[in-house]
Amino acid sequence: MQLRNFDLNLLTVFDAVFEEQSIAAASERLSLSQSAVSHALRRLRTALSDELFVREADGMRPTPKARQFAIPVKGALDRLASALGGEPFDPARAIRSFSIGASDYATTTIIPRLVESVARTAPSVDISILPANRLDMIRQLDEGNIDMAVGWFATVPERFGRTKLLEEDSVFVVRPGHPLTTETPTIERIMDFRHVAVNFLGSNTGLMDGFLPERGVLRRVYMDVTALEAPQRLGKDARIALTVPHFWCLPPILIRCDMIASVPRALASEFVKHFGLVVIPDPGGSSRVAIEAIWDREQETDPAMMWLRAEMVSAAAALGPSAGGS
Repeated sequence: MQLRNFDLNLLTVFDAVFEEQSIAAASERLSLSQSAVSHALRRLRTALSDELFVREADGMRPTPKARQFAIPVKGALDRLASALGGEPFDPARAIRSFSIGASDYATTTIIPRLVESVARTAPSVDISILPANRLDMIRQLDEGNIDMAVGWFATVPERFGRTKLLEEDSVFVVRPGHPLTTETPTIERIMDFRHVAVNFLGSNTGLMDGFLPERGVLRRVYMDVTALEAPQRLGKDARIALTVPHFWCLPPILIRCDMIASVPRALASEFVKHFGLVVIPDPGGSSRVAIEAIWDREQETDPAMMWLRAEMVSAAAALGPSAGGS
């Protein structure tokens, strides 16, 4: 099937029947006669080689192909309506999928609160998370394959919008009974222990002080600021004995040895709760960093994206002061 030979008006009929599950209700919504809606459905069934809807006692039941077809159709119609200055995004009725690039930090702290809100207010909106360990996350954003990226960014070009979700600082986490839990820790003492560092990429190639440059964006992908700054602060290197690709790799390792890891405070709270790890504050006073969301400025005024950004900000705010945010 070629798009130029396809009547796009059929998609608005399909969308109305799918949402209303009734030809009569769809015809009223579209200001068309029931026979016109039925005729449009017959044409669409022929074009797609599927029944799409099966009449039952309680309405029109969509076929599996219709359910699969509904999400991209609704998303395309919403985007077209937005471009033409049409109806605002209605999360309660929207059938839409959003893709977000994020690490397991965000998927542990911010995303669960986002999902909780979306499940309540936008039941037909789906969310897909793209892992932050991809080398091409910014390219994915540039090409429209993801809607938003969440992380710690040093520089962001003007072609992207950005908003601060929260501020974080770092703490150390160790096993219960670790030597550091029975003394007043100092930076020098902390440097005596082997460190486990999180490196989303699994490689230091191309990194600048723990940041990865990609298409003008500098995003942090190596997480152990204390170890990175040790040569400047102490005149010696910290021993990074192990690197892992995700934060949630840390607890099963730390619980079994005297290694130490630097993690965001909000994540440390989860490790304490689920694994019984112990928090050691950074004696040097960890600097606070902004966790941000960035997106393509071409989508700045898209009502659906405006809604998603507001939901992300609210989800981050729900973390409260325990996250280290303000």
